[in-house]
Amino acid sequence: MKIHRFMDLSRTMILKDVPMVVSVGVFDGLHEGHLSILKRVKEIADFNRMESLVIVFDRNPKMAAKSVTYHDQLMTDRQRDELFASLGIDHLAIIDFCPEFSKLTGEEFLALISGLCRLEAMVVGEDFRCGVPTSSVGSVQLPEHLNRLSPGSFVEIPPFVLTEDGEIISSSLVRKKLLEGALEGVQSMLGRPYTLDLVSHTPISTVKGLLYRTESFSQLLPKEGVYDATLAYADSREVDLVAHVMAEGVLLSSMAELNADGISYLSLYAKGSRT
Repeated sequence: MKIHRFMDLSRTMILKDVPMVVSVGVFDGLHEGHLSILKRVKEIADFNRMESLVIVFDRNPKMAAKSVTYHDQLMTDRQRDELFASLGIDHLAIIDFCPEFSKLTGEEFLALISGLCRLEAMVVGEDFRCGVPTSSVGSVQLPEHLNRLSPGSFVEIPPFVLTEDGEIISSSLVRKKLLEGALEGVQSMLGRPYTLDLVSHTPISTVKGLLYRTESFSQLLPKEGVYDATLAYADSREVDLVAHVMAEGVLLSSMAELNADGISYLSLYAKGSRT
């Protein structure tokens, strides 16, 4: 997967003649709803011998505009990029959501996207909306705008993905369940365990185990409690252990002494649910 800065693509036009299936979103946490969109992007691109482009933001636009309360992210950029690549996405374009960009109308934003490539199809969620609130474009209006900007293109809008209880899977619901400590529900919505990126963190070695301080995390931590966990190393080794999430941080304890070198990720499970 090739990673680009959005405005660099707009300036250099290196993809302007490439037939492309595009999706745009925040993709916070990459839950099953997001994955249904991304898998459809890949399917359409492969079937029609096109390439795939996913456009994301370097920060949450709603938080940048202060229209929603700030919250910690559900995954790091590194985790996001690795998951996009594992899905077979060809191109990832990252938007610097600066004040100037935040003032674009929906039409202006879509015109920029249409100018990046030979836009053949766009796949977005039912709750898609772009542009300043007074001149925004939602999923209902999107086909009309794209037909004008990229004649012959089409829009596909996969339905929301629901939980077993009939709730719409969303990043907000994942966050709510995480703060409740309901990790089985979180895992069901993500399609994988909730995982903390530890690559850039240095733990403190204590008599009880390795301690990662709360303030070192940019990711949201689950409710304080004791969870089963799996520690993954850069060399593909894995160690099953217990993670204690406390006010001061995350303490990793194991029967064997833990090596702090080369730690990559910590996957968390509800107590007794790890298989």
